[in-house]
Amino acid sequence: MKILFLQNMNGISGSELYLLQLLPALKKRGIGAEMLVVYKEDTGKNKSFIDQLQNKSVKTYEIYGHGPLSPRLFLKMRKLINAGNYDIIQSNLIHADMWMAIEKLLFFRDMPLISVKHGFDEQYSSKYGFNTKKLNRSAFVWIQRITGMMVNRNVTISKGIYDLYTKGKISKTRKTQIVYYGLNLQHIPKKFEGEKPAGRYAIILGRLVKYKGHEYLIRAWNKVKEYDASLKLLIVGGGAHHDYLVKLTEQLGLGEQVIFCGYQPNPHQLLNGAEFSVVTSIFEGFGLITLESWYHQRPIVAFDVPALNEIIDDKVNGSLVKLYDVEGLAREIIHLFQNPELASKMGMNGFQKLESDYNLDRMTAQMEEIYRSMLN
Repeated sequence: MKILFLQNMNGISGSELYLLQLLPALKKRGIGAEMLVVYKEDTGKNKSFIDQLQNKSVKTYEIYGHGPLSPRLFLKMRKLINAGNYDIIQSNLIHADMWMAIEKLLFFRDMPLISVKHGFDEQYSSKYGFNTKKLNRSAFVWIQRITGMMVNRNVTISKGIYDLYTKGKISKTRKTQIVYYGLNLQHIPKKFEGEKPAGRYAIILGRLVKYKGHEYLIRAWNKVKEYDASLKLLIVGGGAHHDYLVKLTEQLGLGEQVIFCGYQPNPHQLLNGAEFSVVTSIFEGFGLITLESWYHQRPIVAFDVPALNEIIDDKVNGSLVKLYDVEGLAREIIHLFQNPELASKMGMNGFQKLESDYNLDRMTAQMEEIYRSMLN
């Protein structure tokens, strides 16, 4: 079996980490997995992704310098697919779905096509969350409905996304199933050399964009400061919301309590030193930070939204807070700082769930079963 994986990408985030885990694991099972990376320009941000796959003997291809509907782009992809003699193509995210739907319609009508849904339209979800009643207002939805006619199988990474696609009539239930992420982080050491911030701190990792909810966390930290001004919040990531968040921090007088660390290619040293992590997204397709936190035996404080509330067991391996409840968020954060033994126990519970439910072998086996069923 030989599979081509395709994604429009510019750097490593959740869906890219999924591919970095899955493709080498499939290779170990004797499945020919190859990767095609496409983007409008070569910014250099994909180099680490390409290097990691090549170091694990996964063949990679790159196409840069074309618009999303460029005829030359489609010709290059057609040539690659013809030469590769693939049994299946897997598209990841909306651009790849659109490209492969057009390629299949025009040139490869018999090619089995699988689409993996890692998330949803950020603009829509930032406004409506996972509410299906407003879906017809989203151009993203119409593109997915049209391209979905060429897809043989859809895979969603959470029940939240599954419900959105099936109840919203974007994809048919009989063609859609859930395969949760699975990670193997054993290559990442749990003990690190070097310096970490002094004192006790919590951490939030992710892009600085509106739907990640950093604003609510910063406002909650104003309450944390009243309890103990020595407690710190580390904000790791970069994005369009950075300047606004810095200004808000200054307005609230939190300059010494909130530390902006910027983008960190390997944030695990900071995560390992934290007492717990916080996720204030108003929606998440999955939320890989939960698994990364559990690997370091750190619990998570998060808003009670899909898919975080599918993964986190409240008061067992993390704490779930009502969406937008700044006061409740502050209370849970203070509670974990007040009870480090409880935080440690919850973190260990998370690690055990990571090992049992969200391991790479389980995810790879489920995906292999889907591929083989498509060929049969």
